[in-house]
Amino acid sequence: MPSTLQSGRRLSSATPTSSLSSSSTSNPIISNSDSIVTTRNSLEINSGDTIKSRSSAAHFHDLKLPVPPAQTSSASSSSSTTISGSYTPSGIFENPVNKGTRFFKQSFRMTTKRGNRYMIGAVTVLGIFVLYSLSGNGSGSGSGSNSRSNPGSGYGASDSNGENKWGLWSNTPTTNRGESVLDAFVDLNTLDIPETEYVKGVAGFNYFKNLYLQNGTFLAITSDPSSIPEVASIMSAHPTNDNKNPPAGLDRWRVLVPGKDDLSGLGGVAIRKDGISMFFNDAKGPVSVSFLKHYFHFIGEVFLGAWRVLTTAGEMELPKRLMYRTSPDDWRDRAALTPWFQQSVMPYTAIEESPIWEDRQKSGMTFLFDKITITDRWAAHQKGIDPWRFNKMTADLLYLDSPINWMEPLRLSMKRLVQTKGCSVYRKNPDVPIVLYINRQLTGRRLRAEDADSLVEEMIQLDNQGVIEWVDAQMETYSRLDQFCLALKADIIMGVHGNGLSHALWMKPGSAVLEFMFPGGFARDYATVAELMRHDYYAIHNDTVFTKDKWLKDDGWGVPAIDGFHSSWIPLNGKWVSNLIRKIAQEKKDKIEP
Repeated sequence: MPSTLQSGRRLSSATPTSSLSSSSTSNPIISNSDSIVTTRNSLEINSGDTIKSRSSAAHFHDLKLPVPPAQTSSASSSSSTTISGSYTPSGIFENPVNKGTRFFKQSFRMTTKRGNRYMIGAVTVLGIFVLYSLSGNGSGSGSGSNSRSNPGSGYGASDSNGENKWGLWSNTPTTNRGESVLDAFVDLNTLDIPETEYVKGVAGFNYFKNLYLQNGTFLAITSDPSSIPEVASIMSAHPTNDNKNPPAGLDRWRVLVPGKDDLSGLGGVAIRKDGISMFFNDAKGPVSVSFLKHYFHFIGEVFLGAWRVLTTAGEMELPKRLMYRTSPDDWRDRAALTPWFQQSVMPYTAIEESPIWEDRQKSGMTFLFDKITITDRWAAHQKGIDPWRFNKMTADLLYLDSPINWMEPLRLSMKRLVQTKGCSVYRKNPDVPIVLYINRQLTGRRLRAEDADSLVEEMIQLDNQGVIEWVDAQMETYSRLDQFCLALKADIIMGVHGNGLSHALWMKPGSAVLEFMFPGGFARDYATVAELMRHDYYAIHNDTVFTKDKWLKDDGWGVPAIDGFHSSWIPLNGKWVSNLIRKIAQEKKDKIEP
């Protein structure tokens, strides 16, 4: 017996088989024809012994594992020539490779059914991974991709020279969307750097491609500086102590010409920010605020204007980032509707507050924004055509012709959000338009109590007659999802001048808006929203429509909000409004939510 086996405890053939049951879970290793040794307990068993396997009463020698022929003596073994290989029980010589393969196959048959399933599952998963990698599906453009991005980056991708096209692993790092990280860096030492392009805009709302940023200064690098608008219509400086907003200086905006201006200060490399960025330059001053701390001034002005400019240029992709210069406390509204909208309707849009702006400024690096809008309230007021007339920065947006579905990407996202909750955005009766009344009777600016009651009674009658589906909503008592669901399904929305009328943004194009105002006064906030959405707009002064030809005074200034405009005694003739609603409902009968 070889010395390696003599440390084991010898069991006689009389040993009961039940005493070995604990050893049966370990795979046996065959030492020679006379004995079997288990690695777990170092047991030596004579060839005459029998043991039951885990699944049957078969003897170990019935498993037909390879057993080398017995050696007659240690002397003959030492005197024989060393041969690479071994013999099968039938005496046939077998090399180690074939022996190992056969041993693996027979050992595999010894495993449990559960073990087989594990191994088959592992092989299947590995095969799927290999097929997925070879197919190149690991790459993807994602939102915000652009023509410069490597379209084949990611697993199984090829570089610009077609190398490593089918490799499973590439030396080029990628993002979680399969984009090549190398695309994020732009060499500025070449003569052919991306030049800034002014795409479209009006005063206060401007859209650029390939705009640079370094140390807090935007840099328009172009061989044609005349193509860039004057800075006064793009961006203003920080508000002064006397509440003035002069045009931005060289610390905020510069135009550089390659070959003429020294570009070495850019550091030789730019970090690309792909996708669409929206930058809001407004910030509070020593004695002023930015007006961003009001939901309507965000959604209905700065954001709406930036989005309008993008869509008129053919862009329908939701922004990848919103960038604020001002501090967080200056743009978050009291009702928290602005951050709710940003996080819920644009779930993949990053919100970059002033600390991130400051981080970029301090980094010393140059950043290249593929597509970016710059919004500035005071540039719109100072250089716009109509904003000064009505004191509304969005007045010039009506000069930009956009497709009728320009709000559809945002509206579709909102629609999917409320439908996921289970809200229906469709009429109960396809032939009966929905009238949504934004009831402000719990607020300071409201109708006279008796006029409000009369209006409700008249609308209930129309509902009973099957002319309209009447919804009387005090929005502050509704959840946000339910509020926006009502807006999406409404055909006609009406109410006293106020924030609730901003829901007109979410109505389908071609709907109707009725705004109740104190007679003689006017504010163009929601009129502009309605016009941009191609809604029919009615400014109601008690029992009269205050038509557009009356909005301007003889001196060119718009009619202002007079005394009583924000009062709690705004008059309204309910019967007159009922007749108007009956007429509008007939016109909107066939305009059904798609």
